[in-house]
Amino acid sequence: MKKVLFLVLAVIFLWACEKTPEEIAVTSVSLSQSTAEMIEGETLQLQVSISPSSATDKSVIWGSSKQSVATVSNNGLVSAVSEGSSTITATVGDKSATCSIVVNKRGVEVSSIELNKTELFLAEGESETLIATIKPDNATNKTIIWSTSDSSVAKVEDGKVSAVKEGEVFIIAKAGEQEAKCKVFVTKSYRIEAIDLGLSVKWADVNLGATSPEEFGDYYAWGEKDPYYEDGYAQAKNAVWKPGKENGYCWASYQWYDSPSLSCTKYNQTDNIAILDLQDDAAHAKLGNEWRIPTWSETKELVNECTWVWTTRNGVYGYEITSNKEGYKDKSIFIPAAGSRLDVEYGNPKTYYGEAIGYL
Repeated sequence: MKKVLFLVLAVIFLWACEKTPEEIAVTSVSLSQSTAEMIEGETLQLQVSISPSSATDKSVIWGSSKQSVATVSNNGLVSAVSEGSSTITATVGDKSATCSIVVNKRGVEVSSIELNKTELFLAEGESETLIATIKPDNATNKTIIWSTSDSSVAKVEDGKVSAVKEGEVFIIAKAGEQEAKCKVFVTKSYRIEAIDLGLSVKWADVNLGATSPEEFGDYYAWGEKDPYYEDGYAQAKNAVWKPGKENGYCWASYQWYDSPSLSCTKYNQTDNIAILDLQDDAAHAKLGNEWRIPTWSETKELVNECTWVWTTRNGVYGYEITSNKEGYKDKSIFIPAAGSRLDVEYGNPKTYYGEAIGYL
């Protein structure tokens, strides 16, 4: 009997010594943002901070003062519904924090932007303003951001393009998520003049790539817009050649030559194209507007309707070509003896093979 009584008393003693865990109350609640501006359809994730971190009950109750404006999920994700104001509240125990939400009406987005020119030709130091058109007309935000792909060639400010140095560059106009581009070709500062000799076309007063009448200029294969050599090597004996053009001016380098058939794929005896397509015309690519490379018949007209006198200008050999047409006999151009490029060689100055002259 004594043994049983002892066990019962022991159990009672142990139960009496156990303590109930003390509850730790929340002292403060804060949100990651106290204010936010949203657009209809947007979402915002709010984060809640509770102090102390050891609080017993950290359950958060979220609420919105105006659910027609903004709603909030059980994890604090706010969704903008319609234009207006609403207060998002996070409550933990007897503590709470709020975030004031302003929802703006979703604007009309830009669907397209176009420039008045897709190509622009400028000489160094010149400038021209591009005009951008945004659609739709009622787009909410018509702000245009202008940029250039290479500010060392051309700069742009509020659509005004300023040519810096010779080269090619893209001017980009962006509105919203839409953009438009204009390719800008910058030539050397010499402004080419179209000389009217009374013939069927006007002739440039300089060779293509030259900045004065006596300068030789560049060398182009028929139907190609760029020289095969790197800039500055036009008359170099040991030119630096562009990738794929290491063999110089020969059939292997020519864009329109097909080796297997040993024939040209364009500008051949089958298509009989006498005037270069503008996309293949070096003069048009470099100078724009109505400039292009002359045809054979137009070159013959220059020979037959003008007087050619072998002379020098500023120490450079060439022909002074003067019109024989009445009313134009005071008009002339000078063509320097620019030599030629064949394969990788340069030679024979005082000759004309390979020379390129742009004209109107």
